[in-house]
Amino acid sequence: MTIQVVNLSPASLDDQRHALEEVRDFATTDMDRGGPGRWTYRVLREPALTQELKRLSSPKSWRSGVDAVTFQPCQSYQSRSQDRYAVEEWPMPGGTWVFSGVFDGHMNGDTSELAARKLPSHLRQALESRIRTAGPRALAPDAISEVLAQTITQFDDLIISHFLNVLPESFRANLPNVNPNHIRQLINDKSRGGHCYLRTAQAMGGTTALITLTDPRKENLWVANLGDCQAVLGSRDSAGRWSASLINSLHNGSNPQEARRIRSEHPGEPDCVRCERVAGFLAPTRALGDAWLKLPAPYTYKVFHNIEADWISRHDISACVPRLLTPPYVSSQPDVFHRRLRQSSGYSGPVDAFVILCSDGLQDMYDGLSEQKMADEWVNVVGRDIDASLRNQCARSNLAMGLLRDGLGGDDTQLVSRNLTVEMEERWVDDTTIIVQRFL
Repeated sequence: MTIQVVNLSPASLDDQRHALEEVRDFATTDMDRGGPGRWTYRVLREPALTQELKRLSSPKSWRSGVDAVTFQPCQSYQSRSQDRYAVEEWPMPGGTWVFSGVFDGHMNGDTSELAARKLPSHLRQALESRIRTAGPRALAPDAISEVLAQTITQFDDLIISHFLNVLPESFRANLPNVNPNHIRQLINDKSRGGHCYLRTAQAMGGTTALITLTDPRKENLWVANLGDCQAVLGSRDSAGRWSASLINSLHNGSNPQEARRIRSEHPGEPDCVRCERVAGFLAPTRALGDAWLKLPAPYTYKVFHNIEADWISRHDISACVPRLLTPPYVSSQPDVFHRRLRQSSGYSGPVDAFVILCSDGLQDMYDGLSEQKMADEWVNVVGRDIDASLRNQCARSNLAMGLLRDGLGGDDTQLVSRNLTVEMEERWVDDTTIIVQRFL
């Protein structure tokens, strides 16, 4: 073998200065893990920092006073966001209703995508039908709450029904004895259009659902919840002080009430809630989808176990099957709340100014705070932005992006830069979606 020697001339002072300039804005971090691992990130300065935050969070605003962001800075395919959201304005007799919804998917993004695309129209049709058939009585708060609860539960039934229709009647009638190869061929049909695969994935995956509905006069707010997203009401008193009210409780295995409910529904089954997870697997206790935890066990070990997907491990499913004795373990029954909004006109007490909806990624950014202190912080951040826009009489900023910025580090540009640009292949923050709706 002939060895070739390449002679390089020494770098000039200009070359050295240029090299230093290229790395000047880079630093390393252990991501607060305390181990030997170090990752590189780029320190951004304004306006580049805000521009990068906008690029990664896709801020949007609506004329109805709604701001939204959705955020996942890790750009690898495996870490793609499973969060979805929807904001819609519905012109109806009497004015425009506003719908907002946050859907935090788990296992895959197929169920949350379906919910964000289809659930709003189902709810709108149900609301229009109720108003058309019941007249003025339809607008009673309890009637709207009933529409919300029924529509959400029926939508979940529809997801499961569409999946069951994929299977021939002969399969469903004798599922334990069906040849697994026949099922694999049926549901793994991506090369043939993927209809059966998609229906199966939408039913097997799951999503939380946090929904708000406001009437045209902004006098009433309804909140419906499945899962562990959070809704917070922000109010301001006559002295300008802000206060936060947690609207919903969280439906997950860490909530003692939810754990007790599941155990009471499945007596003698110690593994129905294990390590604060349903069947030792799933954190949310109420959700859309998750049919493998709702249908009889043969559907799990004969159908869902045989789906060919990169978002689920067959080993994980197999480990859960012996625990699935008396499904359903996950509920599709939402909690629905109604608030009569306190308005400034003719009212001397606190005024309800906005509502925050968020997936649990925002909660993770404030880890260590109690739920109430977390809510207080969020409301103060949004309230300060509202006060600043009113004081300076300037165009309103995107309130959801301001809250996301605070969660990522606020005025600490080094920390925000780290959270935006660190070079890791695995996700370092959870998917985060925020909606802020103003009432003032």
